[in-house]
Amino acid sequence: MCRLLTAGLIVLVAGAASAAPLPCTVLDNGLSVLAMRSEHLSTASMAIVLPISAADETGRLEGARAVLQQTLALDSHRSVSESGVPGSGLIRSTTAGLDVNTNWDFVEASYTVALDELDEALAMMAEQIFVHELTPESFEQGRELVQRGYDASHDSPVQTTFDLFRLALYGDAPMGRPVQGDPEALEQMSLEALQAFRADHYVPGGAWLCVVSPLPADEAVAAVNRAMGGLPAASPPAEPQVSTPPEESLVEVGESFDLVQASMVVGVPLPSYGDPLFPAGEVIAALLDGPEGRLQRDLSLLQTLGLSLPTRVLEEHYPIGTLPVPAARDPYLAIHALAAPRSIERVRVGLLRHLLALQTGSVTEAELERARQRMINAHRLSTARPAEAALYLARRALFGLGDGDEAVAAIESVTPEQINAVAARYFNRHAIGVQMPAT
Repeated sequence: MCRLLTAGLIVLVAGAASAAPLPCTVLDNGLSVLAMRSEHLSTASMAIVLPISAADETGRLEGARAVLQQTLALDSHRSVSESGVPGSGLIRSTTAGLDVNTNWDFVEASYTVALDELDEALAMMAEQIFVHELTPESFEQGRELVQRGYDASHDSPVQTTFDLFRLALYGDAPMGRPVQGDPEALEQMSLEALQAFRADHYVPGGAWLCVVSPLPADEAVAAVNRAMGGLPAASPPAEPQVSTPPEESLVEVGESFDLVQASMVVGVPLPSYGDPLFPAGEVIAALLDGPEGRLQRDLSLLQTLGLSLPTRVLEEHYPIGTLPVPAARDPYLAIHALAAPRSIERVRVGLLRHLLALQTGSVTEAELERARQRMINAHRLSTARPAEAALYLARRALFGLGDGDEAVAAIESVTPEQINAVAARYFNRHAIGVQMPAT
């Protein structure tokens, strides 16, 4: 369902903006369109978010969305380079195509062009995302890039620690596996199966498109309708049932010859991205993180790590920090720490102590205000450029949320009681991923 959004955050991408509300328009084929106006831009940015999750990759198609990400980037780059349309997309030849990203819960793509090429850019986006047939060449290139990306990421012990944490948090479920999918499934994936997956899931129904440009909202929506209104009406298949996360706290352990210290991620569930209590979860993460956060102020926790680090290293690479809180239906608050192998249990206890203390412990107004301001700044920085603003709005709309002003208002209203409520409800179960040095 469409919601009215306010355009106050546009001051961050252009210096000034119309104060008129930003309405949502649903095209006949089910595509939801948002249009943000800024008279101080000479470009048009567009972003689309599609509700295709890892749970949709059934039938040994794990990694299908990651392969499609690569093929979309390759084929759109090839299309723009060969046709020269839109011409402004060729200014940076290495990024002439769509910028595509795959998340566990959704996929998204964005593009920025000169304003007078908005129609051509939207037509290219429509063709590449909804119509274009995959070629054997782009399929093989895309699959190879995903396989290489999987191998490269798993050469990093910290990435593997994160994967172990997700497995402990989500269990044997799609959200618990790497976003690149399964190497064996990638090897066996066929062009025909991938094209069928794309035809079923990459459809206008349920998708959100946002345009940020100097155009009045009705003109931007009209441009989208010209480019995409003629696409067939279709909604993606119902998402398959997935197993619920484990009820008990779990630990997943691995080892790496590349590690000298132990690498550990400790985390707890948070309210859904669209839940009214989610902003309190964001504030908790900010409360713990940073030079003035609780984790770095706890010198006894630093000593517990069992590391001998010079001050310069501590200032540049502090060995404890929170991971970004994801936009997800089942998000988490996670803390990564490096520690001496023999100290790992004491570190686990120390990190959990900080999390569990929030269930009943008090929060001072000074540290709460600092945490609020950190999160407000993070939301504002997410809209610092037009393309980022378009993605931000489309992503939030997918979860039924409004613009950055709504996000800021929600963060400003977070109370100590809400922080206690989130911790009391969600922090009784935790998940741990641990990588130990191999011997």
